Amino acid sequence: MMKSPIILALLIFISCSLSATPYWQQKVDTKLQVTLDDKRHVLLGYEELDYTNNSPDTLRYIYMHLWPNAYEHDHTPFAEQQTQNGEKAFYYAKSKDRGYIDSLSFLIDGEKAEYHNTEMMPDVARIDLPHALPPGGHMHISTPFGVKIPRIFSRLGHTKQAYFISQWFPKPAVYDRKGWHPIPYLDQGEFYSEIGSYEVSITLPKNYIVMATGNCSDNAEIKWLDSLAQLPLPSDTLYRKGWPASDEQMKTLHYHEDNVHDFAWFADKRWIVRKDTTTVPETGNVVVAYAAFLPVDKKKWLKGTDYLKATVQHYGKWVGPYPYKTIKAVEGDMHAGGGMEYPTVTIIDRAASSELQTVIVHEAGHNWFYGIQATNERDHAWMDEGINTFYEHKTVNALGAEKIKTKAKGISININSSTEDLLYYEAASVRTDQAIDQNAANFTELNYGGDVYIKTALMLKWLEQYMGEDKFEAGMHEYYNTWKHKHPYPEDMQAIMQKHSDKSLDWFFKDILNTDKRIDYALRNIHMGNGVTEVQVKNKSGVNAPVRVDAYKGDSIVASGWSMPFTDAATVEVPAINYSKLKISDDIPDVKRANNSNHGGLKLGVIAGLNRSEKERLFVAPALGYNNYDGFQLGLLFHNITIPENRFRFALAPMYGFNDGQFTGTGSMSYTWYSRGLFSNITLQVDGKSFNYASTSQNITDPLYARYIKIAPSLVFTFNEHNLRSPAVSSITLKAYSISEDIFNFNLDPADSLYKPSIATQQKVYGLLRFDHKNSRTYNPFNYNFEGQMGADFAKINIEGNVRIDYMLPKKALYVRGYFGKFFDIGNNPAAASRYYLNSTFTGPNDYLYDDTYIGRSAQNGFTAHQVSIREGGFKIPTPLYTDPVGRNDNWLAAINLESDIPKIPLIRLFLDAGTYANAAQQNASTNKFIFDGGIELHMLFDAVKVYLPLVMSKDFSDYMKSMYPGKVVQNSIVFSIELRNWDWLKAPSKLLRRLSN
Repeated sequence: MMKSPIILALLIFISCSLSATPYWQQKVDTKLQVTLDDKRHVLLGYEELDYTNNSPDTLRYIYMHLWPNAYEHDHTPFAEQQTQNGEKAFYYAKSKDRGYIDSLSFLIDGEKAEYHNTEMMPDVARIDLPHALPPGGHMHISTPFGVKIPRIFSRLGHTKQAYFISQWFPKPAVYDRKGWHPIPYLDQGEFYSEIGSYEVSITLPKNYIVMATGNCSDNAEIKWLDSLAQLPLPSDTLYRKGWPASDEQMKTLHYHEDNVHDFAWFADKRWIVRKDTTTVPETGNVVVAYAAFLPVDKKKWLKGTDYLKATVQHYGKWVGPYPYKTIKAVEGDMHAGGGMEYPTVTIIDRAASSELQTVIVHEAGHNWFYGIQATNERDHAWMDEGINTFYEHKTVNALGAEKIKTKAKGISININSSTEDLLYYEAASVRTDQAIDQNAANFTELNYGGDVYIKTALMLKWLEQYMGEDKFEAGMHEYYNTWKHKHPYPEDMQAIMQKHSDKSLDWFFKDILNTDKRIDYALRNIHMGNGVTEVQVKNKSGVNAPVRVDAYKGDSIVASGWSMPFTDAATVEVPAINYSKLKISDDIPDVKRANNSNHGGLKLGVIAGLNRSEKERLFVAPALGYNNYDGFQLGLLFHNITIPENRFRFALAPMYGFNDGQFTGTGSMSYTWYSRGLFSNITLQVDGKSFNYASTSQNITDPLYARYIKIAPSLVFTFNEHNLRSPAVSSITLKAYSISEDIFNFNLDPADSLYKPSIATQQKVYGLLRFDHKNSRTYNPFNYNFEGQMGADFAKINIEGNVRIDYMLPKKALYVRGYFGKFFDIGNNPAAASRYYLNSTFTGPNDYLYDDTYIGRSAQNGFTAHQVSIREGGFKIPTPLYTDPVGRNDNWLAAINLESDIPKIPLIRLFLDAGTYANAAQQNASTNKFIFDGGIELHMLFDAVKVYLPLVMSKDFSDYMKSMYPGKVVQNSIVFSIELRNWDWLKAPSKLLRRLSN
């Protein structure tokens, strides 16, 4: 019975002992000598490390990062993450374009030390120390090394003879109060390194311009850079053509910097150089700013040094003084985002030059957040990317948002626009955002930007307003001064910020940073009296957090009131009764603005728009359509499809057909419930449409048209995959169809003894149950479904599977579709059941559920009779003029459909279909057991539209074509498909966002 109190006391004692342990961190001083061979794209170097063990622990081994090995083959953590994120360049790279580090031979205090790579991580090695390193001990580590520089895939790399040298030398992992932190190189997910001094010498051809971490101590090089900075900008294109030959004479440059955690350098013979200086707030120290950029982008980079100077000024004011003597930005190729930061130098990707101000401010700002405060970027990415994005926004706002015309599109883009926030708001609206404080590798590629960067910045703005700007700034100043050149964790930041607030900040550090619940407040009741307005606010998210309500006169805030953190409902007192509007503060990152104000209502928009208004949005756009029967159709599309998405969505398009003078239309509406249980979401949806699908003029003057009206409610249950990085998703669909169809009856007219048509209407009801599984992995993605259908006269089982088998060529693959169907006649009415039989070639008359889009749904001749759908057998030769079409069956049908890309030929594929069905050889004496067709295919619009030309076919199809189209077989063999049934227009924003990100 005494064990529990004893254990509890022991835990308390250990906890108190740990909290009383003084802060410590290891010290690693680095000396590097390296030579660039720009013909072989190789670095040859020698490294010396002075490692001081300031920990209270005895070390018997250390971890060493060998990050160039991330580029060695396609099974490294980097390569696997690239694959998961849909990046294919490295996978298809030739071996000569990949990279590695070799020639290692570690000596520790002169003794050879063995090392071995950790499991599944060739870029992380463990070195067993020849002698244990006690607390306070010191050791000297040395090794030669060679680096094969890869073609640029991420950060380290080269583009011809432009070199981007980062994460390039053996580097010890951090050992801190939480233990060792060996981390593989990743593209999504940055770093954590020990702090110390760097002395680096770089030898390379003389005409390279070099920008590197720290200070160059070579006067001749400094004077040369000064002379380059004074040159006028080139006025012609000569500088842009080709690559200057490397000078045969070599030079050796020397760099030094203290209190940094990394060293990077960049070299290019083509750069334009510009130089300026600025004074650091508080200290008055002078900082030299360099910008190095390519001539082709000279106009965009004219203010490069201005942006660097502004960063030193504004971050210095809001955070703390810049401690180094130089700050540099260079233009190059860098595929890990728009730029990448290193101590005193940052590289800006050429693709980011259209938003240069924002990108330079962001990347230069990283000198404070991760550069000076060396947080663990892999485990707590928000502490550098998120905090830095917050100050980037403040800096760009202070500078005034520049509008930059992009050459490609010729439109103005406001680079400080809040539209970038929509990346987070969209994910939150569909419940796919993630908690901020977690390992960088856990995020989806979209969420790494949306949550780590943008969501964190939005939440920090909320915290700043809650604390008050002055107190927040004072807290950040103390945080900076206390933890500069150290390794702070989230609890360290909270401890300091809490000192500057008399209100608990747990809601931010313990709740906001660790939840994926979306923020949603709603105004409820309002009571006025005694000079105060009491506003009841509903917290619909359940996140324990405070809210601010603002009172407006016109566009100006005249009063505000805060609540304490709450989870359900709270009353906020606003010290005002004379106002025009009450509104939840725009500084709170509320996903649904439409319930934030007492001046809600409806806001009309044209075509489409964004959903950040305090009013519900309704958009109106023109609607166009065409089919053989209604002709051209014109109408209006009414919808609320926007970003962020609404839980209730609709799109309704009433139209008028000019051919028949009748109204037509289509529409859908849905409502989605989100859950954390078995299903991630449940969607109730109703689809409807009405068009004419047939016409006749037999023995009458004016054509008669047959219309269908379809109403199809459904419930879709999407399973919760839990791991958002998983490419797999499964769902169950329950769907009912109520379809009203006009049919033609032909009756004898006694007046002229002719059979004339009349319209009768029949009502059909069907049920559908389907299980879908889709795995959209980067290589060899696949999907399959099991479907059951039932009507009054039949039941049907459909099993379909699709897989794309990727070739070892980019964007080339073999596409395989397999199908099996089983039919059951349950109505004892063969004539009625025949409409639902299985079909090798699926055309308009087979689409009794009216799920597909057909131009001539009932056409038997002409161009529109050549439309097929890739359903059931998926064949490409329709035989509508046969009473019993080829491959039609009332028992079972099996088919396989193949499509293959052709190397070096875009948009064209080869196709082959083969199948069999019950009693195939007995149905017709001329029929074989197997049917087939094959030919060439043109695919367009993301495979939504395809055109097929069969060139080979089985005897059944061949006999049909020869008998029906003698002498015109080829032109009458051409068919096309329009596949739109799987596109859910109500979910278009999220699908479009995912497509644009790949």
